[in-house]
Amino acid sequence: MIELRSKDAKSAEVLDAIAQKVADASTRLPQIENGSPETARTFRAERGNPFAPEPCELDIIEDLEIPISSGALTIRVYKPFGWREALQPGFVFYHGGGFVLGDVRQYDTVAQHFAAKSGCIVVSVEYLLAPDNKIKGIHRDGFDAYAWVHENSETLGIDNKRIAVGGDSAGGNLTIGVELTCKKESYPLPAFQVLIYPSVDLPMNFPSVEEFASGYFLTKRGMSWFRSHYLETPEQAFDPELSFLERDLHGLSPALLITAGFDPLRDEGKAFADRLSEQGVPVNHVCYTDMIHGFISFAGGIPAGMELIEQIAEELKLAL
Repeated sequence: MIELRSKDAKSAEVLDAIAQKVADASTRLPQIENGSPETARTFRAERGNPFAPEPCELDIIEDLEIPISSGALTIRVYKPFGWREALQPGFVFYHGGGFVLGDVRQYDTVAQHFAAKSGCIVVSVEYLLAPDNKIKGIHRDGFDAYAWVHENSETLGIDNKRIAVGGDSAGGNLTIGVELTCKKESYPLPAFQVLIYPSVDLPMNFPSVEEFASGYFLTKRGMSWFRSHYLETPEQAFDPELSFLERDLHGLSPALLITAGFDPLRDEGKAFADRLSEQGVPVNHVCYTDMIHGFISFAGGIPAGMELIEQIAEELKLAL
């Protein structure tokens, strides 16, 4: 019997058929490492995502510009029906894209489903991208956005004691950066964190990076290209502040951590889940063993993507 959901980081015997089609199609497209960030962004915007989930009905979706220490950024706020009845839980979400690609618009319907299915007021953050902004600046911007939501929670309709943070891939790395900044600066920590196939090992040392180096949507060459844009120097990959697997994680928020069986980031995600557990942080790790990196973005075509959205929504309800 094929085990499709596991507490261990492992691959199913075969990749899900639709995920296989997505992975195969990605190999036929222009590869990001052969062009500039601007070229990659333009191509993504023009092509769109045919497997994005369908929109769902919400009471309010609005964009706000908020001040941060480096200037300003945009957040998109999603409010489900019934939010006016009392202060609601909140979910601050950081999109993926290797800190170079991605935006709030590309994750729009994913965020809609988070709000509709969890009852949370979701705040999707349009953080400033590399190469103009480097990783530590992105972490600071992410923290500033979380702090703004926390301090303006009542205006948003959010109970600031029930705010979760989360993100996928680079957004998962950003989530951890926000958590550690809260701890360092003695700022109120979120009540919960959602880490969706997070990037946590910048030197790329884990076996799954080589095992799934090409042919599975996210590639090793693509990962190196992302790092070349968001790191100040190649040596910054070894910066102790960015070495999350070596950091003191005691006291961080309880976590849901998701990995995918055919993902170069699989092993480092599981290692971080283990590290959290070793340091007393409650963590629920689930590996979708027949999935590729990025599958939540394809929830309109890959059933496991919608299953993951629903799992996250249920975890948010329980935690908040």
